[in-house]
Amino acid sequence: MWRMDHTDDIKTILQQVDPWPEEDRVALAYQILRDMRKHPKLPPRLTASQARGLAAASTPAPDDVTVENWLDERRRQKYG
Repeated sequence: MWRMDHTDDIKTILQQVDPWPEEDRVALAYQILRDMRKHPKLPPRLTASQARGLAAASTPAPDDVTVENWLDERRRQKYG
């Protein structure tokens, strides 16, 4: 979950830049985002073989009739 540990600092910064012209605030935001892209902290993406492994199943995929029955049942539950 996203969490801000520096809430007071952020409020102070926002108060400081509030009187700035809009283009300066946009430039600051752009600079912050650009700097963040230089140091990404995202987990590595799945490789193709890992993705195929996630899609692999020990049972065959349901056929169209089975899926349609599931959808009909769900609609009856939801709409009566």
